[in-house]
Formats: sequence, structure tokens, C-alpha cells
Amino acid sequence: MLYYNKSAIHTLKELETTAHGLSATDAEERLRIYGPNAIRVKGDPLWRKLFEPFRSVFMLVLFIAAVVSLLHGDVLDAVIIIVIISVSAMIYYIQRFSTERILRSLQKHTTQDVDVLRNGAIVSIDSSQLVPGDIFTLHEGDKIPADGRIIVSENARADEAQLTGESVPITKTVDELSGEKEIYEQTNMLFQGSFLTSGSATAVVVATGNETEFGRLAALSKEEIVKSPVQEKIDKLLSHIIAAVGGLALVAFGLALIRGTELTEAIRFVMALSVSAVPESLPVAISVVLVLGMRRMAAKKALVRNMRAIETIGVITTIATDKTGTLTENKLTVQEIWQLPTTKIHIGTIAHYSANQGVRKSHDPLDTAMIEFAQAEKVVTPKGTPLTTLPFDQSVSMSGNIWHHGDKYHLNLKGAPEQILSRSKLTKDEKVLAEEALTRLTAQGYRVIAVATTLLDTPINQFMELHPKLKLDFVGFLAIADVLRPEAKRAISAALQAGVTVRMVTGDHFETAYHIGKSLGMVEKREQVFDSRQMHDMSDQELARVVDDIRVFSRVIPEDKYRILAILKQKNITAMTGDGVNDVPALVNAHVGIAMGSGSQIAKDAGDIILLDNNFKSIVDAMHEGRVIFANIRRMLVYLLATNTGEALTMVGALIIGLPIPLLPVQILWINLVTDTSMVIPLGLEPGEKHNMKRKPRKPKAPILNWFMISRIILVALSMSGVALTLYSIFNHLYGPEYARTIVFCALVVMQWANAFNARSDYESLFKRIRVLSRPFYIGLFVAVSLQILAIFGPLQGLLHVQSVAIGDLFTTGLIAFFLPIVFVEIHKYIGRRLYSR
Repeated sequence: MLYYNKSAIHTLKELETTAHGLSATDAEERLRIYGPNAIRVKGDPLWRKLFEPFRSVFMLVLFIAAVVSLLHGDVLDAVIIIVIISVSAMIYYIQRFSTERILRSLQKHTTQDVDVLRNGAIVSIDSSQLVPGDIFTLHEGDKIPADGRIIVSENARADEAQLTGESVPITKTVDELSGEKEIYEQTNMLFQGSFLTSGSATAVVVATGNETEFGRLAALSKEEIVKSPVQEKIDKLLSHIIAAVGGLALVAFGLALIRGTELTEAIRFVMALSVSAVPESLPVAISVVLVLGMRRMAAKKALVRNMRAIETIGVITTIATDKTGTLTENKLTVQEIWQLPTTKIHIGTIAHYSANQGVRKSHDPLDTAMIEFAQAEKVVTPKGTPLTTLPFDQSVSMSGNIWHHGDKYHLNLKGAPEQILSRSKLTKDEKVLAEEALTRLTAQGYRVIAVATTLLDTPINQFMELHPKLKLDFVGFLAIADVLRPEAKRAISAALQAGVTVRMVTGDHFETAYHIGKSLGMVEKREQVFDSRQMHDMSDQELARVVDDIRVFSRVIPEDKYRILAILKQKNITAMTGDGVNDVPALVNAHVGIAMGSGSQIAKDAGDIILLDNNFKSIVDAMHEGRVIFANIRRMLVYLLATNTGEALTMVGALIIGLPIPLLPVQILWINLVTDTSMVIPLGLEPGEKHNMKRKPRKPKAPILNWFMISRIILVALSMSGVALTLYSIFNHLYGPEYARTIVFCALVVMQWANAFNARSDYESLFKRIRVLSRPFYIGLFVAVSLQILAIFGPLQGLLHVQSVAIGDLFTTGLIAFFLPIVFVEIHKYIGRRLYSR
């Protein structure tokens, strides 16, 4: 139905509602009929989800191995391989279900609350509960939750770029339109997914969910999961590994045939070797670790909106942060006043009359502080409401109200002292007094607000309508302070120790900004504070030379943020905080955009991370978590590559030196299942190392594994294969190949347990790291040990072709297999610590 062709009154009638909104009963009934206001995006069908784990090349190799076993008559081996395939698929299903469940729980944090009229009263409800006929109200920066016909517009403008591609905001009115209009021409309609960039609007819901214009488009698309840079790097590494394993498999196949191995047995051996050599479980494990990391970060009040941000937050080199609410508690109070001696106007009265008197749920903290001050001064409370409210205008750095008394219009203003003073009628002596007072107050770290008043012949709707020669009656200054968060200074110190510079971006006066920066430990001298008003006379090259040494930017307007960020990005990986509509360009352009939970919805949608508590400490916590996650992913990778390469070298080495095959295909697959499945994800959930936040950020283009960790992989692989082949040679000579095969089977498993202990830290000694409790690690180890006991002494003994061996031999070889890799890696870690200390 073309509601834009109908008047607001006619639209309400068509939707069987009124300007007082729906009743609770009607809303409940309509919710049952129309369903929740949520867009249902086309996803994969069930059959595709079920088939997903079997689409990998590894599953194909295992399936072929099972077929070869059946053709060869080895039904038992075929059954075991099929069981392994089933277990791997079941693990995939469990991990996917857990991941999706955690993502759904995280998404609950991002739901939007909307003010609606129900039974004539304003109530706040979740946007998913909106139904056609609901009356909702939005303000600047709010995201539009459903399609609606505007019934009240107060200078409303909407950004509809998501639907129209048009970046210029569209002015919204109440007037009905004639004829058929395109979306961008429907000026009396609001569309889901768009944002109010200015003003406010009240509208009646005409469509929800998939029936909205945005819903129709979204329903045609399929939701895609964007891989993080870590995953992209690992995928690239895995492709190289698969190619190398393919070459190794051909060599092993040729050697096996040369040594007289039967063709079908050689095929099964090479397939099992290929599966064990490639860390196929890594991508799924990484997804789980990243999602669990997102959940932990959410618990620390940092909601991650995309996985890419998890890696990037761990490598940032500078943070540009707001002051208000992030470094402070956003609780402003008037600490001191200075009133012009020659004025007879009470400063408290003008403060009250210039403060926002609107009906919004939450006032600006500055307005709240001014109203509380006026009330404490017991000034006469304004009756009624202002004739016109002038919202803060960045171009003049002022806001205020127009009050109508009789035939006079009183304009009461508050704003930046420089702007108010420059527009006021002051004598030379009065101006000197005011500037001296301003200097004294700002030097104490106060945020100083000037208040003034004047009479108008006719009311205005915006500051640009003021006559340029109009002079204000200056009243005085309000010295306002925002209490610093007690944890802010410690958090900044932690960031600095981690090699990350912190830059405060604030609209405060130079002296105020310097005082706060010094209190927080960000600056030591005035030269580290920059008055951003100088930027307008500087080229980008000149600004770039200055910015490197600046830690506090004062007198910043939102447009300056984008330019500051662009300069910082030339040499840094940046994180930028913001909470308003004007912060969106900077948030989008930063490597990591950090939005405030109390900020506008458009800023939250633009941010990669949302600080639910607006606290700078949460940024540092997120940075720490990002570093821990990356370190754990690298641990998993080092562990898998080292142990899998060790297995492969053992197999190929035996063929090269002329020994019988040291492990049967089913034993190789068992080792892979027991160790990879039970130990990889626990390693990905390790607590961070103590020095994690004392290292400099790594370079973003650096490979995921440095030369030192690659050398460890080679060392572990060589030690594993060396020990395994030595034991196999000795026991093959003494007791024959079957006995020796069981010894090697157990030794390789034990060596992987040892390497799991080694992998818990990159440089820290195992004997120190073992004091750090990690329940997932020990649970995984318990499962692995239990399964191996079943394989050696339990009912699985026959299935895995395990021969009974002497307990003494098993114990002795187990000790050797466990401690030798630990000794080698401890020496390697010691060398690493010496290099690191340099």
C-alpha cells in the first residue's frame, strides 16, 4: 500500500491505530499475526549442513581408504576408518552448533531498544517486538527499526545509502505525496536500516521484518561469514602444506612399492599418512577459539561485531580515544562559577534557561549538570517549554533555547568561551577580566562553558539565521569537571607498556586538555598537546610532522577526527573511538572502530567493537584478549605441524632406511584422532602469558609463524622421528616388527602429549607454565590418556593391531618419549628467552 500518498491521519486510520498508539492487547495480537520484526536471511538447507563435514579432501581420502580396505577384505580396518569419519563429523556438528549458539547469545547484546507509544504512554521495547500500527520516536543518530510513515518531523534528515546508494541525507517531512514515487523520493517515509542524521521524527510502523524495503533486499541475499586475516593466512599456509604432503605421499608410495609392500596396503598407508600430516582440524578449531574469544571479550564489556577485529585489536600501535565517558565517568558537575562583575543577570538563571528542556529519556550530561546547578542555586524554574530549541551547532560551538515572554523573544545560549566572547558586547576592561578568569579556570583542568543572553525581534530555527552583527550579553563562565575513571590511568599505563601509544582527542580547551592528559600520565610537557584549530592552516605534510609527538589533541571538532586518523594511519595500526553521527567516517576508516555503548546507533553499527560500559579499560582488555587469541592460534598451529611432521618423517624415514612400516594405517589414524581432537582446542583456550602485554605489537603483514617457531617445529619433528625410529630399530631387532610397532605406536602418542605441554608457552619454561591452571588442557589430556589406555590394555587392543608388550618396556620407552622432547624444547625456549631479552 502506498502510504506516502496518504495523509498522516488517513494512514493511522488504515492501520487501525491512533496517535496514542496501540493497546497492549492489540500489539500482542498483531505480533502473533505478523511475527517478530526480524529479517530472515536465506541460509543453507539442512541437507547441505549435514553434508558439509564430508566435503573436505581429508574425508575423501579416508573414504577411499575405507573402500580399499573393504576390497582387500580388511573389514575391521574399514569399520574403524568409518567410525573415525563419523566421529570427526560428529565433532564438526557439535562445534558448529556451539559456535552458532554462542553467536546468537552475543547478538542479543546488539538488539535495539525503541521508544513506542502503547496505551498512550511511552515504553521502551526491543525492536523485534514492533508491529504495524505502533507509533515510535527516533532522534539524531538512531537506527530506523522498521518502515514507517512520518507523522511528526522536527528537522529530520535520514541517511538511506543502504537502500538507495545516495550518500546525501534526505530531508523528511509529514506532507503527503502524489503519484508513484521511488524510494529516494518518498520524503514522508522512514525505512528500516537507515539512520536519522539530524533532528527527530515520530512515525507509525507500516511494515516489519521481511516486508520492509530492506527486508526484501536482504531476503534475496545469503549471509556470508568473512574470514579473519588470521584465517586467511592459515588457509594460505595449509594450501602450501597440502601441496608438500602431496609430494611426500608420492615419494612414500614409491618407496613402499620398492620395499615390496602390497599395492592396496601401500595405497591405504599413503592415504592415512596424508591425513595425519595435514592439520585438517585447525580451521574448525580456530573458528571455535575465535567465537569463544568474542564471548570472553563480551564478558569484559567489549562486544566484537566481526571476527576481523579480534586479530587487529591485538596488533594496534595507537589508540585515539575520546575523553568524556571513556576516560571519565561522564558525570559532570559545576565546580566553580565566574560572573561578569558588571552584569545584573544571575548566571544560574541563564544556565537553566539555556539547558536542554526536552522530553528525551537521557539529557546531555552538560545540560544535566547545569540544571542541577541551577536547582541548587534555587533559581526560578522555567515554566512551560522553550519556543525553539537550538541543538548544538559545531560551526558556532553553541546551543541554546528561545523563550517567548510577552512580545519579546529571549535567546539564552551556552557554548565555547572563545565563540561567546567574540560575539559579546564587552568593554576592553571587561574582556581582559573575562580572559584572565578563563585562563585561571582552564589551568585548573576545568571544562569552561560560557553563558550569554540576548533579545530577538523574531524567533529563529537555526544559528545561521542570526544576524552577523548581533551582539550578546555575556553573563559568565561555568567551570565544569568530569570525574576521571579510577582505572583509566592504570589502563593507559598498561597500553603504553604494550608498546601502544594513547592519544586523547577532546573538544576541551588547551589548558584543560593538558591538565587531564598530565593527570592520566599521557603527557609530561605542553609540547605534547596540540590545539587542533591550527590544523586548518596546515597541510597534511606539515600536520604529519607534528602528529608523531602529540599525545593530546584539544579543541577537536568531529571533522578533525577523520583527518587526524588519516595522518595516524600513515605509520600506525589505529583504533578510534566515537559515539556520534559525525564520528562515523573516522570509525569506518580506522583499522578498528570502537563505538560507545551509550552512543548513537549509527556509530555502533559503524564500529567493529562496541564498549558496553564506555570504559577505556575495556579497550585494553580487548587488546589483551586479541593478543592471547592470536598467541593461542599460533600454539595450535605449531603443535599440529610439529607432531604431524614428526609422524610423517617417522613413516618416510623407516621406508628410506629399509625398516618395515612402523605403524599401520589404522594406528596412524588413531594417533591423529586421539591427539588432534582432544588437545588442539584446549591449547587454543590457554590463559595468556605474563609478558603478553609487554611486547611490542607485531607487524600486520608479518607471517603467522616467525623463523624461531619454524625452527621449533623442525626440532620437535626431528626429535620425534629420531626417537621413534631408534626405538623401532632396537625392538624390531630384539622382538620383531609387531612388538616394535606397538612400542612406537605408544611412544609417538606420549611424545605428542609432551609436545602439548611444550606448546602451552612460546618462551616460558614448562616448569613455570605448569603452575598456570588450564582446565580445558587437563580435561583434554585426561581424555587422550584414557583413550590410549583403552587402546593398549582394553577392548580396542585387537582392533588397532596392538600386541601385548612388557610393562617395563612400555614404562621405560614412555619416559624416554615424554622427557626427550621436553628437554630439547626447554633448551630451545632458553635460547629464545635470551634472544628476547636482548
